[in-house]
Amino acid sequence: MKFGNGSKAENKILVERSIVSNSSADNSKKHYVKPRGKAVALCVLLIMTSGFAHGYLDSRWTDRQAAQEKAQTLLELPLHVGDWELASSSELDSTAQRILQCYGSLLRDYVNKTTGDQVKVFVVAGPRGPIAVHTPEVCYSSSGTEATGDRVSSSLLIDGESLSFWRVKFRKPRSSEPPHMEAWYAWSDGGPWTAATLPRVWLTDSLYKIQAVGPPGKPGQKTSPVEDFLQEFLPKLQAVGVGTKGPKAPTEAG
Repeated sequence: MKFGNGSKAENKILVERSIVSNSSADNSKKHYVKPRGKAVALCVLLIMTSGFAHGYLDSRWTDRQAAQEKAQTLLELPLHVGDWELASSSELDSTAQRILQCYGSLLRDYVNKTTGDQVKVFVVAGPRGPIAVHTPEVCYSSSGTEATGDRVSSSLLIDGESLSFWRVKFRKPRSSEPPHMEAWYAWSDGGPWTAATLPRVWLTDSLYKIQAVGPPGKPGQKTSPVEDFLQEFLPKLQAVGVGTKGPKAPTEAG
């Protein structure tokens, strides 16, 4: 813009207009850059928060050695509980161990020496994330069975403590036959077993899960074989300080 040929008054007006124009351009640049800076800061904050939340849910900062030592108490559970005796014992395969990232586990089959009923029980301790999400509905639905309905919450009274379990029945896919299997499962942070909805967000470094699977109750039976087994087995877990408000005195193996 040239300022040499007009009068002083005209030149003054042109100068003022130029200053206003430049000022507006500068302000426009400032308004353009400022939101971008906020957006970048927000993205960084979200990334950091997401990383922290993921690490928290997966117990990334847990003392793994101490957690593993505590989980070894599962191996102290007796081979006989009431009328139930050990039929077989096995370990998780490498794939399951990698998925669950478990600190310790117990996988046993017990048989009732009176009725012949057999129940498979699985107890595992590990980071809250992997342990919380693998439910029987997910596992068994991918192995030739399907749930016959929604899971329901059932209560058990064990040594004066009220415990809640999820219970779900299964049958062969697209079959009209009655259910051939039922599963009971719950979680614990060391305290009483709970039919939790969101155990993944519990404030605990180590989450326990129990799952017992066996035949459903027959017509006329008040309880199923799985429930009968849990009535005998859960006090043994309480004796090693799992699934209870406080450790119980050791009881004699049945």
